[in-house]
This record gives sequence, structure tokens and C-alpha cells, in this order.
Amino acid sequence: MVYAKRLIIAVILGMIFGLVCAYASKSSLPVEDRSMIMCMIALNRTFIGFMIGISCWRMHWVLHGIIIGLLGTLPIAASMFGDPAKVTGAILFLVAGIVWGFLIELLTTVVFRAPMRAIPKEAPAAPPPAEPAPAE
Repeated sequence: MVYAKRLIIAVILGMIFGLVCAYASKSSLPVEDRSMIMCMIALNRTFIGFMIGISCWRMHWVLHGIIIGLLGTLPIAASMFGDPAKVTGAILFLVAGIVWGFLIELLTTVVFRAPMRAIPKEAPAAPPPAEPAPAE
């Protein structure tokens, strides 16, 4: 079940890690595409944080962060695999997404103590009210 504390923490961590990752990769990016790629990296990490915040998959938090990081980064990395010159960058981007997904989940679940909550089961429907006894 999604609750505000987990969602807010995961999204903020995604934003912070996205900015850190984008700034760290700044020197290795081509000058003509630098702004666009840095925005893409920051938004991708924020998206991973959002997905971690709203996901309720029943699994250990380590595996959860890794899988969400992989799934969140896979579409962008797959689009880069088409160009042979970008294969190394695609692999690095995919691995970084997995690592950042793990770190977002680690900090959200362990450090800030906002683990996933179980979805509460719905209470059974109340029986209809009994018919009143006829008056004599």
C-alpha cells in the first residue's frame, strides 16, 4: 500500500541521486547533447524513486530496488543498444540504474524506516439488517 512518507522519501532521493548522477557524468557527455542527456538522467533516477515509492511487490527490499532500477532504466538503455558506438554507455547506464535503485530502496526502507506496507484485506461485507418483527 502506498503511503506518503515512503513515496515522498523515495522521490526526493531519486531527485537527489539523479542530480548527482547527471553532474558526475557531465564531463563524459558530448557537448552538443549534454543538457538533454543530463535532464534525461536526472528524470530517469527520479522516475525510479517514484516507482519504488508506489510499488507494492511482495519481495525483499534488496531485490525490489534492483528490479525496479533495472526496469526503470531498461527502455532508455535498450534504445541506446541500436548504435554500436553507444553499447558501452548503455551497459553503464543500465548498471547505474540498478545501483541507484538499490540505494534508493536501501535508504528509504532501512535508513528512513519507510518499508512497504502490506495491502490491508477488505473487511467482509456486513450482513443486511434483519427484518423487524411484525407488530401484534
